[in-house]
Amino acid sequence: MFFGLIFNQMRHKWGVTLLLFLAMTALVTMYVYIVNSAGFSNRSMELIMKNMGYNMIILPEAAEPGDFYLCTERQIPFPEEIAARMAEREELASKYYAAILQVREKVGDEQVVLTGIAPVHRGDETAEKAHLVKDLPAGHARLGAAAARLLRAAPGGEIAVRGRKFRVEEALPVLGEIDDIRVYIPLGECQELLGMPGQINAILSFLCLHGTTQEGMDRYQRGVMARLFPGYKAISKLRIAQGRSLARVTTSRYLYCLLAMVTCITVIVITVTGLQEVAERRQETGILLAMGAGYPYIVGLYVFKMLALAAVAALLGFAGGSSLAKSLLSPVLVVHTKAMGVVWAQFPGVLGLTVLVAVAAAVFPMLKLVRTDPNLVLTEE
Repeated sequence: MFFGLIFNQMRHKWGVTLLLFLAMTALVTMYVYIVNSAGFSNRSMELIMKNMGYNMIILPEAAEPGDFYLCTERQIPFPEEIAARMAEREELASKYYAAILQVREKVGDEQVVLTGIAPVHRGDETAEKAHLVKDLPAGHARLGAAAARLLRAAPGGEIAVRGRKFRVEEALPVLGEIDDIRVYIPLGECQELLGMPGQINAILSFLCLHGTTQEGMDRYQRGVMARLFPGYKAISKLRIAQGRSLARVTTSRYLYCLLAMVTCITVIVITVTGLQEVAERRQETGILLAMGAGYPYIVGLYVFKMLALAAVAALLGFAGGSSLAKSLLSPVLVVHTKAMGVVWAQFPGVLGLTVLVAVAAAVFPMLKLVRTDPNLVLTEE
């Protein structure tokens, strides 16, 4: 009897039922699309900002940053193993460590910045979240744009540093900074050539925000550094770090404001449609009440119908939103992340949201329903 009434109501008022179903399906579709868009757009933006380079330099507390920037003879060396120890401490907000040993050196007839470099790898690196520095094989060199031009060296050629030959693996594009004049060689070979075994004079790292503000993460990083690595300091490259933070915040706020607008419109549509349906069923409600059906029974008919529509709408909207995000967003992203597809882990949340919206939108129609006076309805008839 109960389910038969629900089916007959839906069939008799198929237009209203279809409108409710489409409204909820549209909400779910937009929600899933926006969540996927926010996630993949933010991740793409993070990778874009990551590709801009390191946003933090770690030096001894007594070191002057200017000495590192200008590559002076006053740089303070410290043990290379500090970089490995930092990489092991996941409490730190930084990652992608690279150990650096640099000195101004004459190669041929030209002055360059000889830079020994070694990435410190961790187990959480993936193809998408790869290290910023590519490993240099022994006996190979990587040249900045200005260094390659001055040394007249191209990939496949050779350069000589302190009598040792290095094969040029890559010539980097113009960056417009001191890195253009660098000659990168493997850290171990640089230490050997300079007579500084196991020593470096800087660690490059990448500060991750982990959902907080730039200022908050800087405070956190300084606190953990002071506790775990006293005697060392972290200097943020503020423009890169702030750019990454602001880009992610802007993308998230825009997309979630859009979601809030869609939700409000959907709730209004469902509420108005529900009020209209209750008004059109006054006679039916009055008859059921006169026959002894209580208000819980009648409200249950309406609520169960809404929940059934919400469940089906959640499933179809989830599939539609996932497909929409994949088809529309993939060509738009400048830097692609992991392959886009259906993220089934989102479905419980999507189902919960749909049910919540359906129940919230049904409040006013149900209030009007329980205020129906069967005596007045029957008298009118």
